[in-house]
Amino acid sequence: MNIFAQEIWARRKIIIIFLFAILVPTIIVGFLSWNAFSKRREAFRKIFESQLWMSGETAITSIESALLQYEDSILSPEYFAPLSTLRGSGQEFKQSALLSGAKIFVLDVDFRVVYPQAENDDRPFVRWEQSLAGSPIAFLFQKAEDLEFAQKKYAQAAELYHKCSHSTLIKQWQAFSLERYGSCLVSAKRDDEAFSVYKELLEKFGQFKNRLGHPYGLLAVLQLYDLAQRQKKETDLLKTLIVTLDKLRNGAWLLKTSTYDFYAEEIESILDRELSSERYPEYQKSYMAVRDKPSPYLKELEFKKILTENVAPIIKERMAFSQYSNEPRKGRFPVVAGESSYLFSYSLLSDAQSDQPFYAGFCWDLDYLKNQKWPEIANTLAQASGIQVRLIDERGQNDSADLENAIPENALSLHLRQLPFPWRFIVVQTALEDLKSSALKENIFYGILAVAVIGMMCLGAFLIARDISRESVTIRQKSEFVHNISHEIRTPLTLIRLYGETLKDKKNLPEENKREAYEIITGESERLSHLINDVLDSSRIERGKKEFNFQTGYLASAVKETLESYRYQFKKEGFTVHEEIDTSLPAMDFDREALASVLINLLNNAMKFSPGKNEVSVRLFRNEAHAVLQVADQGIGISRKDVGKIFQRFYRSQNKVVSESQGSGLGLTIVKHVAEAHGGKVEVESEPEKGSVFSVILPIFKTKEDEK
Repeated sequence: MNIFAQEIWARRKIIIIFLFAILVPTIIVGFLSWNAFSKRREAFRKIFESQLWMSGETAITSIESALLQYEDSILSPEYFAPLSTLRGSGQEFKQSALLSGAKIFVLDVDFRVVYPQAENDDRPFVRWEQSLAGSPIAFLFQKAEDLEFAQKKYAQAAELYHKCSHSTLIKQWQAFSLERYGSCLVSAKRDDEAFSVYKELLEKFGQFKNRLGHPYGLLAVLQLYDLAQRQKKETDLLKTLIVTLDKLRNGAWLLKTSTYDFYAEEIESILDRELSSERYPEYQKSYMAVRDKPSPYLKELEFKKILTENVAPIIKERMAFSQYSNEPRKGRFPVVAGESSYLFSYSLLSDAQSDQPFYAGFCWDLDYLKNQKWPEIANTLAQASGIQVRLIDERGQNDSADLENAIPENALSLHLRQLPFPWRFIVVQTALEDLKSSALKENIFYGILAVAVIGMMCLGAFLIARDISRESVTIRQKSEFVHNISHEIRTPLTLIRLYGETLKDKKNLPEENKREAYEIITGESERLSHLINDVLDSSRIERGKKEFNFQTGYLASAVKETLESYRYQFKKEGFTVHEEIDTSLPAMDFDREALASVLINLLNNAMKFSPGKNEVSVRLFRNEAHAVLQVADQGIGISRKDVGKIFQRFYRSQNKVVSESQGSGLGLTIVKHVAEAHGGKVEVESEPEKGSVFSVILPIFKTKEDEK
């Protein structure tokens, strides 16, 4: 009990020393260092935050200056001068790459849209009819109209229209005549001739418009489709309809929104109906590609509508107000149309050639500015001042809480003063962000370091405690060994002394008694010698100095001699030994005394742990290239958890019989060591209450592997 108490106290002492001498001081030093780092970082953070507002204002001013400079570069008089003369001139204008997606516009002095020319209300027939009034061609055309509309004589009217188309060189009049010629042929049920006329009208005069401003390129293709349907003829009109739809969506004809929608819906309804059966897969693919592609002309129509309904009235109002103030005749303003928001800039310019004033402006391309222009400005600002400015687009931000969450901590939120963009600018001091990043890295590093140090200290404490525990167990086992070995030695010594004194004092003992005394003294001496040899062998094995005397001999004779010398112990303990020795085993190299010690140890254990079942079997047989020495008993057996531990020095099972028996605890350790020294091994087969079988397996012929 004293050893156990010392062991427990040793463990507690180690834990107390670890806590108060190592762990607690380490935690205190770590906490103080961490606190010092935190205070230093907080001081730097306050310094940077005090400079953030001034830096932010400077950054916003610089950004706005760059954007205003970009605005001035677009609103250049030289750039817009050609646009002011486009109305009615029939000229086209290609937009400069400077705008990069921004949409420009021009208003005349009456605030009418001059550019873009998305719609054209011009009806040239009225103008040309007035210029040709009283001419033979005009008289012939009026007569044809009278026959068509008043008298319903379509055949005669058709002849006159046909004559008109060949009586003039003016393309527009030729187109008008052909249109009426085809219409009369349709009314006269002359579909084949009408088909040819409309086909000519489509191919030669597709860009011209009729009296109502409808292009013949659209009107003729629909009429051709109706005629083909009436005649039930196979034509290539589906391809023509797809091409016509693509031209319409790309702005081949300048139309009103209502006219555009009418023809687009008509053509799409025809194509949807004809291609729904998947009869023409190649046309279906082409049609889907055209329909899914955005329509540039439709966007132009929408843009012109915004200009007419929103932008022009605002500029007109501002110009009227500027007459009574000193405000400059330029500016910018936001416009909301539907679900979209826009920003327009404008300026009052003058044409250098005609000296006519006009209003020029453009709609900012916010997406281009945000994704293309803004990164350039932000990078230039960051390199020049070390200020990092982030842009948050407020379009579509319905939840103010989400918008606030997008703003980093210790950042400044600002808006531009002159340019009402739907953006918020977040100004962040780069040094402050670097400080936060450095603080985070330091926290992670020192945290990992602290955990690693504490973990290593705990591991060291655990290993020390484990070593102390093992040492304590070893000390306890050695104490038990000394106690047990003392009892083991005392018994034979007592018997030797007793029978020695008997032989000395009683000289007239019968020969039979003397012989018995001699046998007891000899047997107990051998037992004592065996016990002492076990202790010495264990000591040599522990120090690595155990030597073996290998000689060539017959293992069967060595086993028989050992059993014969142990007859006294069998008789004394009342055991019956069953021998099965194979004398045909060949000669082999082995240490005779070491193997005798192995057999005696196994026999001692068999007799010691077989209470009430006094039978032991000893077998020696050959198994292929091995000799097997086997000792079997019918004793208490060994549990599965103890099988792997019984070969350890001083180990004793928790079984009651084992605990009460005497022994050194070295026998099986020596058995294993001797077997391995001979290049063999020991195997155990055992179950509790069913006995045990120990097999020492030794090689008869040593192989190269055995030699190694």
